[in-house]
Amino acid sequence: MSNQAKKMKTNKAQLVFFVLLLILILGSFFVFPRIVVPFGIAYVLSLILKPVIRLFYTDSIERKIAGAFASIIGVVLLFYPFVELTKTITKESQRIDFYLPRLEAYLRNKYALFTEFLMNRFNYELSFNPVDQLIEFGQQSTKVVVAYLPKLLTSTLELSLLIPLFLYFILKDERSFRKNFLKIVPNSFVERFYYLYYQFNTKFGDYIFAKFIEASIVGFIITIGLLIIDYPFPILLGLTAAITNILPYIGPIVGFVPALVIGLVDQSLTGVFPSMIFLYVIANIIDLAFVFPILVSKIVNLHPVIVVASVLIGSQFAGVAGMIISIPLAAFLQMLVQEIYYEIYKRS
Repeated sequence: MSNQAKKMKTNKAQLVFFVLLLILILGSFFVFPRIVVPFGIAYVLSLILKPVIRLFYTDSIERKIAGAFASIIGVVLLFYPFVELTKTITKESQRIDFYLPRLEAYLRNKYALFTEFLMNRFNYELSFNPVDQLIEFGQQSTKVVVAYLPKLLTSTLELSLLIPLFLYFILKDERSFRKNFLKIVPNSFVERFYYLYYQFNTKFGDYIFAKFIEASIVGFIITIGLLIIDYPFPILLGLTAAITNILPYIGPIVGFVPALVIGLVDQSLTGVFPSMIFLYVIANIIDLAFVFPILVSKIVNLHPVIVVASVLIGSQFAGVAGMIISIPLAAFLQMLVQEIYYEIYKRS
């Protein structure tokens, strides 16, 4: 057998082994979710923390000291607000019980007016009571949550242990792991694979960081606005708006619902209710007109139809987490298709 034939046989064997390895890794995502979920969260956190970590990849003692000092200062500055925020959210959450009976009374009153309207106008009587069904659903959901609480606490404890562990080793060994993994990649694909790996990390990390900044801006605007108009639960509603804003398209609507419900059931908020609606509208206009185009859209560079389709597909396969990662994943797949197209057609 000639050297050329041996080389071709070796390349084919390397390619087959590499493809099988990728299939095994992707298959593990579905087989071992208890490991993949904390590892995925740690991986995302590592991408966000990389700019800080790069300060330590230097021979300069001064830069290492400056990086360590900046990290300590950052942790200290974040710790106190985090503690105070937790206290405030706890106090506001305890006040929710005050609104639950009012919400039930509000729904029953509106339902009674609606049934009266149907009877007077169309001489029609409803045969079911959706309010009772809604309350029963809420009670059943509460029982399910209470029953699931021990498992939820166990999962939370497990995540709190595994995520820092994985994050430490990702930050510590990422370079050596990447170097060893590239040795497995067939020689003809090393350069292209490294380029795609770098682009994926960059796009994914930049997107997550941009969404975090975007959500923080929206939450900050909502919180400050609610404090100014003296609306109940300003911190809790602002945090809810920030978290739900991470979800594409439906996030702002979901984040607005709690504030709307509170304004409807609390008659003392009639004077500030229009101001609250105006505040949410302005916050989302600022987000859609300025924050999103500047921070997010330039990173993904996707057609709106592809964005909508990727969000729907992501939600179908992985729920909320799928909606969050679908857009940067779609951007990477678009780049991958472009590279394959270039390799096949432009170089032929």
